[in-house]
Amino acid sequence: MSKLLASSRAHAGCARHWLATASLAGLACAALQPDLAHSATCTTPNLGAVAGVERSHWTERDASSRVLVRERGTLRMAGLQTSGTCADMDWLAQWTLARGQRDYDGWTNTHTPFQSHSSLQAQRLSLQAWLPLHAGWSTGPLLTYTAIARDIAGQGNVLGYPERFRYFQAAIGARFQTALTPDARLTASIWLGGGPRGRVKIDLPRFDPATLSLGRSHMLALAVALEGGAATDQPGWSWRGDLTYRYEQINAGNARTLTRNGTPSGTALQPRSEQRHWGANVGVTYRF
Repeated sequence: MSKLLASSRAHAGCARHWLATASLAGLACAALQPDLAHSATCTTPNLGAVAGVERSHWTERDASSRVLVRERGTLRMAGLQTSGTCADMDWLAQWTLARGQRDYDGWTNTHTPFQSHSSLQAQRLSLQAWLPLHAGWSTGPLLTYTAIARDIAGQGNVLGYPERFRYFQAAIGARFQTALTPDARLTASIWLGGGPRGRVKIDLPRFDPATLSLGRSHMLALAVALEGGAATDQPGWSWRGDLTYRYEQINAGNARTLTRNGTPSGTALQPRSEQRHWGANVGVTYRF
């Protein structure tokens, strides 16, 4: 049997078509934005775009917390969003796509050090809402769907393979906003949450394709933003710049038997993984 990367136990799966994700965004927006003919308290949705870069770190660990894989790289991100206000509630639906490569540092199944790279395409669909509390403070929920396509490149006689994973998360957040000038304000926010088990599709060399489970996840997200432009109650263009940090931990999934031509030939599981993303992005929005 040819050598396989030790991270063959680190599996993930994701949605193949971003158009499906964008369609979900439209449904989410429709759910949050009632028919304006029946609700004068809801504003017309704003439309916007966002672009930026993020530094991405990925670590996989076994049951004893020993590092199996480390990946580091820079991803380029772009996305679309729509936002609005219903009564006192602000809401935002956003779709983003991050693409790039990360340096791969891991081990083969014979415990030999192995260096390569992985190609990454990560999609995220998020829906958030903010309810005012007092003196610039707000709180509200965040729902996120993440789909990642990760392709680990082979090197020499060590074969690479693709991973596709998907999972949902929910979080509760707090936000503080303050005006710096009549045309600019500063926003700081924090999110804390997690999600249920996801699933992972893998296609290991010389094995039949398989779907494994992911463990439960935990997440923490921070953001600081500066925004300005048209007044919040006036039509026109506005801009926003963000510095972000996001941490995710996905616990190990359950082991599953692998087959070769339908015959049981081994087992695999998704080990505990950690993701850290530091990002900077800018966006523009048009208010009708």
